[in-house]
Amino acid sequence: MNKNFEFQRANSLQEEFEAKNDILSSKFLELSSEEYFNEIFSDKNENDDVVIVLGTLKDKKGNVLESGTIIRVKAEDIWKITWRSNAYIPYCDFRRNYYHSKTLERVRAFVVDCDGVTSSRLRKILRYLWSTLPAEPTHIVNSGKGVHFVYLLSEPAEVKGLRWSVNSLNRAIQEKFSSILDVDKHPVVHPYRFPGFLTKINTTARGFRVREPYNLEELMKLFEIKPKKEKKKQEKNSKKKAKLLVLPNGRRAFFEWVLRKLFFNPPILGRRQNSFFALGIVSYKCRREVPYEEAVETIEMVYEDMMDRNLHIGFDIQEAYEAFHKGYNPKYVRASWKYLCSLFGWEYRPNKRNGRTREEHLRLARKIRSIYAEERKKEKEEHIKRLISKGYSKSEIAEMLGISRRNLYKTYGYLFK
Repeated sequence: MNKNFEFQRANSLQEEFEAKNDILSSKFLELSSEEYFNEIFSDKNENDDVVIVLGTLKDKKGNVLESGTIIRVKAEDIWKITWRSNAYIPYCDFRRNYYHSKTLERVRAFVVDCDGVTSSRLRKILRYLWSTLPAEPTHIVNSGKGVHFVYLLSEPAEVKGLRWSVNSLNRAIQEKFSSILDVDKHPVVHPYRFPGFLTKINTTARGFRVREPYNLEELMKLFEIKPKKEKKKQEKNSKKKAKLLVLPNGRRAFFEWVLRKLFFNPPILGRRQNSFFALGIVSYKCRREVPYEEAVETIEMVYEDMMDRNLHIGFDIQEAYEAFHKGYNPKYVRASWKYLCSLFGWEYRPNKRNGRTREEHLRLARKIRSIYAEERKKEKEEHIKRLISKGYSKSEIAEMLGISRRNLYKTYGYLFK
């Protein structure tokens, strides 16, 4: 009886998939898998490597059949692995083809992953809700149970110096779709199923072209991505005493180091729920370099790692999410390392400053920070010079850098003379 039910359910999902194909093909031009790949990776040669993420495969009982991994395949050999339902490709380029958000070099497209989209819902969106979007996508991929809405860029966007703009635009596009569909929000480096690859319901993903690609500046204007506004200073004669503002200035390296330590040395019994609370504190401390969506994804990784080790957890994953969000709060931004160690159940080792006094240690730290700040400033200067040579205005450059015009003139005004 169960087998018959599963067979009927699989048939109904495949029928929904074909119904969505009929709707999309009646409105848009269907592309072959090779045509779609060539439009996304138009500058790739046959011998160039493409990063492919293979997801973990499990049986019905939850046993791992194949662990997830990263592979690199020649562009001409991609079609030899289309039989895999766990093969995903990121719409990005990475330094030395090393798949990591820190090595991200170029973004080719922004993708909105909508799960559980039925044919009736897709018809309703295309007929009545399509016009509510600031900009329609360039491509649509029928990926199985869900649909991917793709915003392809006319040329890949260099992330160096534009990370804030790229991440903000990605969040804005996903937020617009979340008002009409159930969106699985992902960072820009997230991989997706391409047309031609097998889906989880034993169908082949299909791709459709909607319109011509956008450029990055055009998309930013359409989705109203503007530089951060400066906060007004509080008047000295104000009756209310201003609260001390502490900005989260943790680095990505600290966030990744904590995760590695969690994976290699999981928390002891009695500290496992507190560890998710501490992970939320660390994520908020590092939120300038670690997007919220990426931080939330690590909760499931840590929880599954504890389960794989057969540890007695004592709480479900929903409680882990609640503990994380409790810690992801500005009031814990000044939490000390000693306090975090007590939450994780780790040994606290005070920093002896290598024999230096506190004043000597602070002077050395300021000197090191000034050196790094000068290097970052030089990198940004080169990027601004390239934008000036391409004819961008001061306002456009300020928008792309995610800073105000005032700060641009104050810091880099000499470049415009």
